[in-house]
Amino acid sequence: MKILVGYDGSEHSRRALEVAAELAKNGDPVTVVAVADVGMMSAKASPDIGKATHRKRVLDEASELLTERGVTAETIPAEGHPGDAIVEEAKNAGADLIVVGTRGLSTTQRIVLGSVSTKVVHDAPCNVLVVR
Repeated sequence: MKILVGYDGSEHSRRALEVAAELAKNGDPVTVVAVADVGMMSAKASPDIGKATHRKRVLDEASELLTERGVTAETIPAEGHPGDAIVEEAKNAGADLIVVGTRGLSTTQRIVLGSVSTKVVHDAPCNVLVVR
């Protein structure tokens, strides 16, 4: 089974990564996607070095966590809206399952802030496991 996880270093994404590691115990590799959301940058802005550095750090962290659990990790740095990027990478990888965490936003917060997990559930090309 091809498992893809959206990971940003937060506690909710860490729980999703741990669940993915449990599901991959039979030797399946896990693909981890970390997204630098560049949508908020202006067209004139230079690349956001801070976001790229953070993305590399969380990918290294995810890879280490999976390796400690005996799971082979593939990491993908992506840019754009996190929900869109996760769905696109799942399509590219031919993923059978996407695992994402949820922040437990209220309805109002989801409307104002958007929800990555909701976006992924609605647009994913495969099954999605949302971890609380």
